[in-house]
Amino acid sequence: MAINSKKSLLDSKRKLVAKYDPKSPISEQYRTIRTNILFSSVDEEIRSIMVTSSGPGEGKSTTTANLAVVFAQQGKTVLLVDADLRKPTVHYTFKLTNTLGLTSVLTNQKDLMEAVNKTDENNLYVLSSGPIPPNPSELLGSKAMQLFLEQALEEFDLIIFD
Repeated sequence: MAINSKKSLLDSKRKLVAKYDPKSPISEQYRTIRTNILFSSVDEEIRSIMVTSSGPGEGKSTTTANLAVVFAQQGKTVLLVDADLRKPTVHYTFKLTNTLGLTSVLTNQKDLMEAVNKTDENNLYVLSSGPIPPNPSELLGSKAMQLFLEQALEEFDLIIFD
């Protein structure tokens, strides 16, 4: 058991390099990405970011988690949302349960702030996916999703979707 626990901690530290090794060259690259995102919008402040890819295992969850950390380190209140309703992983990275989350909010089972988890990183909050629904695409494209986004933008400076 101790070996699995140690491996899990090591995996988390490896995935959250911006948190656990902020002076590393990799962490600096995440800060460079943050700066480029901030400078990419001249007229309007960027309030939400979505990271996606064409297939699994390409690093989108690692990227979103580390971007969330570097934005939070800058002082922005950040909500990291695990919107991967087929194979969610954000709860593993932050050692959270996945019994409530985005699907709980979208189906009106929980209020947004009841489902959000505060992390040990200042200004960083996580909304796991919640129970996996039978209709992920319909749920993400629903009016409830639009309402969720509007409410989340009132509560947080930045929302990052995995």
